[in-house]
Amino acid sequence: MSRPEALGEREVAAFVAAHSSWRREAGHLVREVALPDYQHGVDLVVAQAALATSLDHHATITLGYRELRVELWTHDRDAITSLDLRFATTFDEIVAHATISSPGDSTAPSSA
Repeated sequence: MSRPEALGEREVAAFVAAHSSWRREAGHLVREVALPDYQHGVDLVVAQAALATSLDHHATITLGYRELRVELWTHDRDAITSLDLRFATTFDEIVAHATISSPGDSTAPSSA
């Protein structure tokens, strides 16, 4: 599958300015999500897997106990492309619709 061309600095900067949860780091788009517990992170990883499959584009995911880090760049181009922006925008929607309760919520699993 042919990959889109690398985006210019101006296009990437405009995206980051419009999507405050994302930042540029070492030529990648990066988002970190704070979570109430590990299971919520696992759920987000599973949800983004369907997105990755549908786009044939896979993020680098780091899952910790209460945090999830997503790194995007198009490996074939070694740069950020429109495919990364599509992934990031859709991932934002996944996070917005995820059921993530606050750590003090009585329905959240115990961290014991």
